[in-house]
Amino acid sequence: MKISSLGRGFASIALISVLAVCLSGCASCKPGVPGKPQAYEVKVNLDPSLLQKSVVVDLVGVNSLGLPNWENYSMSDYFGKAGNAMRHDADKVTLSFVSGNSLTNSLARTDPKWTSWLAKGATHLLVLADLPGAHADKPGNQDARRQILPLGRCRWPNKTKTLTIQVHQSGPEILTPIRAEK
Repeated sequence: MKISSLGRGFASIALISVLAVCLSGCASCKPGVPGKPQAYEVKVNLDPSLLQKSVVVDLVGVNSLGLPNWENYSMSDYFGKAGNAMRHDADKVTLSFVSGNSLTNSLARTDPKWTSWLAKGATHLLVLADLPGAHADKPGNQDARRQILPLGRCRWPNKTKTLTIQVHQSGPEILTPIRAEK
């Protein structure tokens, strides 16, 4: 039986349509699945009450194997000890807010650091802030100086391209809403 070229054209279109539906369904976010990690613009705003202080914020991309070390690492040691090996060796971007200067600093989605982090399998972004005053070391996000953000695209609302962080005296606050678990 011969199939006409018109019939082959319809068959091709039907096959492409079925594949498109299947592939788009596979790309959607499912509850409990973080999705593929991606680069974001990270916009860090300093609370005006810190304008006359010098504040440093380190952004560190980490993979799931390295995350437990970071969750339990002393932020007092990280920022407080000169020549700290963990800080020295961290694959980081440092945003400096020098006394009296800008209240905003950012890391672009196109920054080469994202390529490095994602190539190493980064699943989380650490926001580590050297804040004035005394702070007690605590694990994970319980430490006021540390926030751990997921990089999976399904953890944030659709089409999120920017993660906005406000650094207060009490610690970094994530202003971009995280997607609610269903």
